[in-house]
Amino acid sequence: MRRTSAWITFVAVAGLFCRPAQAQDALRPERTQELWAAASVTGLAPWAFKDLLGERYRRLVLNGEIGYRSADNFFAGRQVYVDLGGRYKINKWLRLGTEYRYAIRNSGTNRQRLGIIADLDKKIGRMELGYRFIFQRNYLGANRAQNLFRNRISVDYNIPKWKLDPEFSFEFFTLSNNQGLSYIGTRYRLGTSFSPWKGHRISPGIVYDRDRNVAFPVYRTIWSIDYRIDLR
Repeated sequence: MRRTSAWITFVAVAGLFCRPAQAQDALRPERTQELWAAASVTGLAPWAFKDLLGERYRRLVLNGEIGYRSADNFFAGRQVYVDLGGRYKINKWLRLGTEYRYAIRNSGTNRQRLGIIADLDKKIGRMELGYRFIFQRNYLGANRAQNLFRNRISVDYNIPKWKLDPEFSFEFFTLSNNQGLSYIGTRYRLGTSFSPWKGHRISPGIVYDRDRNVAFPVYRTIWSIDYRIDLR
């Protein structure tokens, strides 16, 4: 009888400690809606590079971008950023490049990041498959920084006699720190692109961004639109 009473007491006390822990683990992600807008310009490098690169001069392409991202309210700005970068075409399916971003945030903590990029693409019939790898170093302010590995796979399909061809991509985000690698998020995008004039391209889409394995996860539904000008 004493042993039975002791076990009952132990189970009751353990249950009191376990129930708060279970309630704490069931943290629901925050859900937000955002707007991302960007305008970019692509062009060849200055003529000074022509003497250096010779016939390979047209393989080097520079780009600049300015963008806006809202908070959970479309009209509440979260950040404005400027991107500068370039790509060099190794062959018909591989491009290597780098990019730098400076972001002005309404929180008062501006951020910078530097990325090394590898782009691959392959056309199979009317389908274009793409893969992009980025090693990204984020400078978060207050002497804080983080390393990210980003892997994106994209599929575009060319519909005959139709200007709004579908574009789909999904991207995985992996954080690297002194504890190793941690998968922290996935981003899906479904959109299209069309060219109203030669050298101009507009790309609207919807993005689903999902945090994983972080303390305070956020699920974002993002309406995006990009406007690109190609000066080549």
